[in-house]
Amino acid sequence: MGARAALLHATTHPKHWDALILISANPGIEHETVRTDRASSDAKLAQRIRNDGVPTFLEYWQQTPMIRNQQAIRADWLATMQQHRLQHTAEGLAASLEQFGPAACPNLWPQLKQLTCPILLVTGARDKKYSAIAQRMGAETPQAKWVSIPEVGHMPHLEAPETTSAAIRDFIGSPLEPHE
Repeated sequence: MGARAALLHATTHPKHWDALILISANPGIEHETVRTDRASSDAKLAQRIRNDGVPTFLEYWQQTPMIRNQQAIRADWLATMQQHRLQHTAEGLAASLEQFGPAACPNLWPQLKQLTCPILLVTGARDKKYSAIAQRMGAETPQAKWVSIPEVGHMPHLEAPETTSAAIRDFIGSPLEPHE
């Protein structure tokens, strides 16, 4: 969700950004039918969260392919993440899904061309969906550089922190071309 928030702000206020580092970013759902289907699915899931509560939802959510693949994260970090996740409220999680889930956010693909700052796109190599999105974003945004972190999924910054940090350091260390 952090990449989504950054993209929303950057496409709205492109002059405010000197550079962007986006991990597992998605500029949004392009097709209205897909958006409508996703909104319906998200509404059902939000109601399920409200009805079943946080612990039951987390059991379900942690078995989804994108989240289940996070086993490469250090055990102590996973335990801390779980503690934090259990502190959420059902209403808060449901509202987050309804108000900031993929179906609720605008399609930012057309606005990507407004971005003139250097962009680092980072994905895990095992996250095929977001890797394909990053590859396309890179093709549509010439100043973007895509880095695929080997052997990890959707959260490369937690699954392979050293490799991800090195990619970010390389990007930050490279000269940033001034934007218009």
